[in-house]
Amino acid sequence: MTRPFPDLAAALAAAAASVEHPGPFIPEGALGPDFPAARRADVELVLSLPFQRLMGFELVRITRDGAESRLRLDARHATPAGTVHGGVLYGLLDPAAYLALLPHLPDGANASTHDIFVSVMRPAPIGVDLRFHARVIRSGRRVAFLDAEARLGDTVYAAARITKTVFGA
Repeated sequence: MTRPFPDLAAALAAAAASVEHPGPFIPEGALGPDFPAARRADVELVLSLPFQRLMGFELVRITRDGAESRLRLDARHATPAGTVHGGVLYGLLDPAAYLALLPHLPDGANASTHDIFVSVMRPAPIGVDLRFHARVIRSGRRVAFLDAEARLGDTVYAAARITKTVFGA
């Protein structure tokens, strides 16, 4: 079997180094002026988790209207066919949605996914900067409904409908 990515060892070494990165993980200006200061630590925690670090998941911005994050697809995300593994998309649509929910949660509250439905529309190519866009559809006292998409420009590669249980409020 021919390997489509001869530099896989280098990509995996870079991914491992990113997991050890101490932060900070929030880019300058990524949190909108309406973002609750008390939630900054939650954003930092989400972005510092080993899976997100290993994948290279990065925040672009969060406002009350939604969140945008990105992922530069490389060999560590690839299938033998040379496209992104669906599990990468499934695994990152959820934290993308959680980031969008944070400004809507009351003080002291948190949320956990209890349902996620993901549709992969087309194979995403390696070597592109995939963007994750997420927004809150409705957020109540105990349940929140969110949408998230992984896309390149106007082309949607995967979409998710996510339901989260809100607790601790």
